[in-house]
Amino acid sequence: MDLKTSYMGLDLSNPLVPGASPLTATVESCKELEDAGAAALVLPSLFQEQIMHESEELSRRMHAGSDSFSEALSYFPSFDEDFIGPESYLEHIRKVKEAVDIPVIASLNGITTGGWVDYSQLMVQAGADALELNIYFLATDMEMNSGGVEALYSSILQETKLALKKPVAVKIAPYFSALANMVKQLDDDGADGVVLFNRFYQPDID
Repeated sequence: MDLKTSYMGLDLSNPLVPGASPLTATVESCKELEDAGAAALVLPSLFQEQIMHESEELSRRMHAGSDSFSEALSYFPSFDEDFIGPESYLEHIRKVKEAVDIPVIASLNGITTGGWVDYSQLMVQAGADALELNIYFLATDMEMNSGGVEALYSSILQETKLALKKPVAVKIAPYFSALANMVKQLDDDGADGVVLFNRFYQPDID
């Protein structure tokens, strides 16, 4: 039986594509998925927010005690150079690409327009065959209406598409009032695929 298909413009041997999850978090499990018949892989998301948080934490730690006695060097913490940044994620892309023969799709969750573009370019340079935009946005601004939320999704997609020469999919939530129209809008804006649906972390309020 011929199960060949196309996804995001990528030619696949079948339509089975494991999504972003712990299953694609190691090179070994990625190889096992390929051996089991996966036609492509989506790596876990890189979160720009986490990188920025780690950057701020590192800065705080490195300046701790800086006003203390100048010879008391023990005030300054030691740190691992790999503590910060997307380097480990980019290295994971490179290693997975070397280990498998199927397309590797990187996933990105950004919080700034520049972040979406910059990190997506780094992922492509590391070897990603395509990119999945894992857009996680909570509209907490009381002045922002549903049209503003949809415009944000379109803007992120358009800016990223302009910067890349690779297929781009958008992973969306089920919480649009006119979901079919939103998918059509993303298609019109250049999305090479739409992933249904994102699973958001839910706050636990005491």
